Amino acid sequence: MYFRKVTLLLILCVMSFSLSFAHNSSLDLNSSNSTSSLHFSNVEFRISGTSNVRDWDIVSDTLGGIISFGPAFTNPHDNYDNPSGWLEQVLLYIPNHSLESGNTIMNQTMNKSLKSETHDILEYKMSHVEEILAVNDTTMRSFLVNGVVGAAGALNELTHKVHVRQLSEESFQIFGDFSMKMTDLDIEPPTFMRGALTTAVAITVDYKFTITFKQ
Repeated sequence: MYFRKVTLLLILCVMSFSLSFAHNSSLDLNSSNSTSSLHFSNVEFRISGTSNVRDWDIVSDTLGGIISFGPAFTNPHDNYDNPSGWLEQVLLYIPNHSLESGNTIMNQTMNKSLKSETHDILEYKMSHVEEILAVNDTTMRSFLVNGVVGAAGALNELTHKVHVRQLSEESFQIFGDFSMKMTDLDIEPPTFMRGALTTAVAITVDYKFTITFKQ
């Protein structure tokens, strides 16, 4: 079954924060005119890192934004060599209040580092698809994309892999991961217990979520 061209509006399951996002976003994000409704499920967003004591994770199950698939999803054979024909637009954002480490002190330190009082979201905007990595069958696509991550009022450009799997005619699973440094976003690695616990500068972000739409 070929992918068909759709524009997907990702709506927050817990609460709407569109006005907050528009006010606090560091990226230039254009709104979509899509009338599609979307059920957003199985969200797994994780930031992982290390310290001199133990590894740590911060997770969220809340995500919002916009994704537009291009005409190549409908006609993959006709558009296979054109990377821009596959993914036209990807805009994602996560509210800082949904991030959870499982530790109250770490949550407080995290929100201070992210400047949550004035910049209360993590955000991502895809710039373009650089390369088609794989078209394994009619349900699985892999891409190398260029995009910008925003947090704490700073932006960082990166290139990473994105995978799209069609689960049914109306459902898609999107997943991937990338690595970066806290200092890429002008965030100093936090310390705890008066410096007895120090965190490493490198972090890994991995994500997986399912989107189901109806026209």
